Amino acid sequence: MGVVTSRETGVEGRPPAVIVAGVDHLPPGADRVHQTEDGASARVVGGSTDRRARRALVLVAIGVVLVGLLAAAVWVRAGRETGPAAQGGLRPVVERRLPHDPEAFTQGLEVVDGEVIESTGLYGESSVRRWDLDTGRTVDQVDVPQEFFAEGVTALPDGRLVQLTWKEGTAFVRNPDTLAEVGRFDYEGEGWGICMDEPNDRLVMSDGSATLTFRDTDTFAVEGSVDVIDDGGAPVSELNELECVDGRVWANVWQTDTIVVIDPVDGSLDATVDASGLLTEDQRAEADVLNGIAALPDGSFLLTGKLWPAAFVVNFEPIEGDR
Repeated sequence: MGVVTSRETGVEGRPPAVIVAGVDHLPPGADRVHQTEDGASARVVGGSTDRRARRALVLVAIGVVLVGLLAAAVWVRAGRETGPAAQGGLRPVVERRLPHDPEAFTQGLEVVDGEVIESTGLYGESSVRRWDLDTGRTVDQVDVPQEFFAEGVTALPDGRLVQLTWKEGTAFVRNPDTLAEVGRFDYEGEGWGICMDEPNDRLVMSDGSATLTFRDTDTFAVEGSVDVIDDGGAPVSELNELECVDGRVWANVWQTDTIVVIDPVDGSLDATVDASGLLTEDQRAEADVLNGIAALPDGSFLLTGKLWPAAFVVNFEPIEGDR
């Protein structure tokens, strides 16, 4: 529709626009004089002004999209480069590098009897697999039904494995030798990470929030929970893959290179791990986020991530200058 300008006030020295019926089809650049109700004349500015207005709106919309994309990029970068406040900082010292399947969307990692048990995700691609800790070679694999998105995995006290799913509310119980399904647990909410807290004879489970849930090892019933907070009192959300070691819970924080060490008694942090720098820049360009931590019998840890081409045996050392 054309734009009508009146004589009272305006933009660029022109009166403000008022709507005039019947001027929808002005030719490009055409002006038309219209008599207003008070007898004053008004000029109708035709199609060229309409096009300029539309172009301006398009440019504004593009600007809004670009600002949103920039903000999202800054948020993701900040998430990778910063972490929760804790008593002390640790960093990994690489002892050994192993090949890792770059097609594996790692959701859970556990070392059982010297072999690695890995749960991989995505609908239609989820699996549980066993691979050799010396060579990285996969020696056994069982696919998960395509309607499930597999998540964390751990070993129960009797040796059976339990493998979570993301939104399906199902945990698969598996034979540790064949990886075959031998039972299921049902639960409410999302499943992300899980580990066996042996000193307290309970399972610890994450759901992507700042809450850890404690579950019975026989029935999977909820026995309690704790909210995780950092030294500044802020909740530590997006807790992902878990590993229980000596009464502490080590947790990957999704979308970051940070691992937090949690006291499950009160949810406080003992330390944070800055695990950035394990992959080269070229490898990072093809990989997804850090997600996978498993304790080894000698006190070292195995780290990897989603679609990572390598896994790393590491020890942790304090970051100089941290408390």
